[in-house]
Amino acid sequence: MTPGKPDFPDLDAPAGDLHFLLGVLFNQQVRAETAWKAPVRLSARLGGLDVDALAVADPSSLVTVMRERPAIHPFAVVMSARVIGICARLVDHYGARAANVWSDNPSASTLLHRLTGFPGIGRHKAGVAVALLAREYEIPIVGAAAASADALASCPRLSEVLVT
Repeated sequence: MTPGKPDFPDLDAPAGDLHFLLGVLFNQQVRAETAWKAPVRLSARLGGLDVDALAVADPSSLVTVMRERPAIHPFAVVMSARVIGICARLVDHYGARAANVWSDNPSASTLLHRLTGFPGIGRHKAGVAVALLAREYEIPIVGAAAASADALASCPRLSEVLVT
């Protein structure tokens, strides 16, 4: 791992795809390194990340888990609701697998549309996700360079950590 580079999840590891999607979510007002570790910490506290269980999790219980010291994210209430919402959307639309969001090699515009359908993932975070999937994970995404240009321009740190 490059010094200062976030430890991005292994997409082939069990729940690695969910770790990636939640890392995208948690990458808000915290250091990228912290955001990308958050799903691992959440998994450790819950004994694993089960999409089906998280989709119907009790929000107040998840908030309590996320607030345990050290807190997983400073906005535990909002992020807990978004984790539940993301998992519910995965169950309802993607066979409970985050990888199914990108596994059919969609175009960048299709992938951006899919990602922005998740709670807490707007256009910027979706652009960051497309850039990471294309450049860090080498997933073939037609139009990824153009789609991720805005995210790269507004986030110089992202350009520093991506594989070139």
